[in-house]
Amino acid sequence: MEIYKYLPESLVLYLKRLDSTKEITEIRIRKNKSVQLTVYGNTVNTDNLIVSEQELEEMLYRMCNCSLNIYDEEISNGYITLNDGCRVGLGGEYYYNPDTERYVLKELVSLNIRIAGDMIRFENQDKLFAQKISGILIVGPPHSGKTSLLKLMAEYLSADCRVSLCDERKELYTGNVNADVIQGIKKPVAISMATRTLNPQYIICDEIGLKEEAEEILSAVNTGVNFICSAHAETINQVFKRPNIKILIENGVFEKMVLVSQKNKKFYIEEIVDV
Repeated sequence: MEIYKYLPESLVLYLKRLDSTKEITEIRIRKNKSVQLTVYGNTVNTDNLIVSEQELEEMLYRMCNCSLNIYDEEISNGYITLNDGCRVGLGGEYYYNPDTERYVLKELVSLNIRIAGDMIRFENQDKLFAQKISGILIVGPPHSGKTSLLKLMAEYLSADCRVSLCDERKELYTGNVNADVIQGIKKPVAISMATRTLNPQYIICDEIGLKEEAEEILSAVNTGVNFICSAHAETINQVFKRPNIKILIENGVFEKMVLVSQKNKKFYIEEIVDV
């Protein structure tokens, strides 16, 4: 795996001894604690494989290409994105710097490496792609395939349509997508930029839910843009309990909601609901 070059040798040797590393979706590394793996949504302990404070800091340094300053903005938002698309969440103590108007990581306590996997196929995805695609909200719990379905839709739509990816965490863009991409910028700003300068038919973005995001989406929809987005929720009904997403639904941003799931190492489209 590409991620090996950032990890301590003891952890690399452990991972290489596993029967299959392709099933690992997350590696959770906490200072002076046992490393944990997430395998298709299940937590697997590594039997006292400990990473020291020094090893943890060296990992972050390597992940930032030996220059933490370059990644200041991402770190202030609690994550960094690696060149291969893996996203690394940063746990620790932060403080606010009023001069830069950013949060600064004072002490690193943990790294959560979310492995960027190969493009997956949903067992019944044809029933979604066979329909007319306009505004779609993809819903599901963690590890259910929301981001993967967004990638599939971006690849499918960009073959014939003008697509813009508002890819704040650098997780959506792949080499198979013929789309305009705005990466590393907060979604409200990226949505505004795409609407004003890229003339998209579709804007695709991951994990919506903030008030500012809802406001920009509503503004962009009035220009004729279709949105394909995702949101955390265990069920379709749960989505309506999130006020900023409920506003989007009530204003007709989404014509369909799609519930996804992962069972027994396979991914499914559970429901397609007309809004």
